[in-house]
Amino acid sequence: MDNLKIVITDKEARVYTPYNPDFVEKIKGIGGAWWTGAYWRIPIEAAYAARSIMRDVYGYDDISENETVTLKLTFNEDIREHSGDVVYFGKVLAHAYSRDGGARVGEDVAFISGGATSECWDSVVEEGSVTILSNVNKNVYERTKLDEDITVELIEDKVDRIKLQGEKERLLKRVADIDRILQESNGTVQCS
Repeated sequence: MDNLKIVITDKEARVYTPYNPDFVEKIKGIGGAWWTGAYWRIPIEAAYAARSIMRDVYGYDDISENETVTLKLTFNEDIREHSGDVVYFGKVLAHAYSRDGGARVGEDVAFISGGATSECWDSVVEEGSVTILSNVNKNVYERTKLDEDITVELIEDKVDRIKLQGEKERLLKRVADIDRILQESNGTVQCS
């Protein structure tokens, strides 16, 4: 998912990124940074610094390639953040939206068991939860170190080109056979 963008206007640089609390904290370190509700407005001269923050948080910036992986995370115990978000590999897994009413999950996050909730404003990923994280930047994956509380599995979702090529050849041969049969029958309907 390549949704990082910096647009330079004649007055400012506009920085568009998905929500990430680490990015928010770091972009605020740029003098003049202002959240408009849709993007971060920064001085044009700070575009280089914003790209550096993007690479640090997301693993890439708006002008570099974003090579991604898919991960399966299994939580061996409750993971909680007091008055904050549970974030792994740059993805928000739990964002408490009320005191005890629950939590939202972020983009590219899918729980296949368990889930996210809130307790006294803590964002919580429940013990035993399993989630799939899509579009994780490969650089972020490779540099992130986790403890035993979470098991991470790299999901190989690469296309098997050899297998697909063989299937294509079989299908093309079958289509050629069907064309030959139709041509030989010359449009006559044969009963079996």
